Amino acid sequence: MQATEYHLYRVKFIKPVQMDFFSADRSPREFFEMALAEKPSLELRKNNVWRIANIEQITPDGGRFAVGRTTITTVEKFDIASGNFTDLVDDSGPYTFVYFDSRLGLIGIGKRTKVAANVKTIAGTIQKLLSKTETASHNRLTVHVDYIPDPESFLEKIYSAHAIKNFKAHFTGPNPIDADELFQKPMSYYCKELDGTNGNVSVNGNALSADAVAAVAKSTAATANRASAAIQLEHEGRVIPISLKGDAKFILVDQDCEKLQTLKAIQSAYREIRE
Repeated sequence: MQATEYHLYRVKFIKPVQMDFFSADRSPREFFEMALAEKPSLELRKNNVWRIANIEQITPDGGRFAVGRTTITTVEKFDIASGNFTDLVDDSGPYTFVYFDSRLGLIGIGKRTKVAANVKTIAGTIQKLLSKTETASHNRLTVHVDYIPDPESFLEKIYSAHAIKNFKAHFTGPNPIDADELFQKPMSYYCKELDGTNGNVSVNGNALSADAVAAVAKSTAATANRASAAIQLEHEGRVIPISLKGDAKFILVDQDCEKLQTLKAIQSAYREIRE
């Protein structure tokens, strides 16, 4: 049975410091749904147009859409009637499905090499498509489509360390609705009050709390931000750096799975990181 890789990303609509009242009253979810409904298209190269299409609502919060590119290609064929080889001009439109949870700004991008060599390219194109919408330009929104790193290896190193000497976490403003109360939410507010877009906080100590570091690391990963630490593996051992970055968290879903099952699998994979 064949399976599709779905890579987890986060879509962020970052508002400008000054907005008109009507725009400021809208939520990131509303901006996401409005931008998606526009079905944006973008010609990145001649006769190579990327599009968002086939938007489906599966649950009140989630659904899926297709993203792909249309190209004009030359197909070599043999014409039986004339007995000659000939070149035919034809349109091709490889695409992949992207599942979304608009409440969280969470998306799961299906890997398909016919569309692009890697998922990172597809994610970058989705960012360009959403940035091109009237919703983004009219409301002066900055759109980010950032991958959610798999924190498992980082957390294993944190808990196996003799001592954590330093922890550094990045944040953006504002962060999604499920950002943690300890770090991401207050730092997002702080960033916004300073008219900033992003920042980081670094904390040093003889032995930082592994549980607190892990909790902030999971929230940082879930909000598609980055973190790093300096740990000591044994008493009086040297201090080594570790990073929460790497590749996007991904899951394998059987191609025969129903749409609702696929959406729930992606949401469940996200919750494993966040909770």
